Amino acid sequence: MKRRRLLATALAAVLSCTLVAAVAGEPAATAGPLVRDAWARATPPGVAVAAVYLTIAGGAKPDRLLGATTSAAAMTQVHAVTEVQGVSRMRETDGVPVPAGGKVVFAPHGLHLMLMNLARPLVAGDTFEVTLQFAESGPRVVRVAVVAADGSPPPAH
Repeated sequence: MKRRRLLATALAAVLSCTLVAAVAGEPAATAGPLVRDAWARATPPGVAVAAVYLTIAGGAKPDRLLGATTSAAAMTQVHAVTEVQGVSRMRETDGVPVPAGGKVVFAPHGLHLMLMNLARPLVAGDTFEVTLQFAESGPRVVRVAVVAADGSPPPAH
């Protein structure tokens, strides 16, 4: 009887810590990557491409971002910008590793999601959803904030 009570108390403590972490916005120990601070710049009329920037905090185990989709564009690709002999080159990647407990930042002049053939221009103040596909943890829906074309990204969480 004492052993069962001890096990029940230990289980309750573990569940309580997981719940507190989830309420506080922290990933639970078994959670996959946490995506935050997603944003894109507004586009002028007639411009059919845009970039999405965000931060991915790795979960308890390594994962890999495989790609993304959104109804805001006909095609979405994961791009990386590299510099070769002083010339920046943007290329599609086949995925981005997300280390356990690490952080991957998608930012201007670096990693980003490239939206092509936009359904309509992105307007400052609007939001839209992007679904990220991870190899281990599956799909994650992320809300993207649209900022002014000459504006700064929204403040980080």
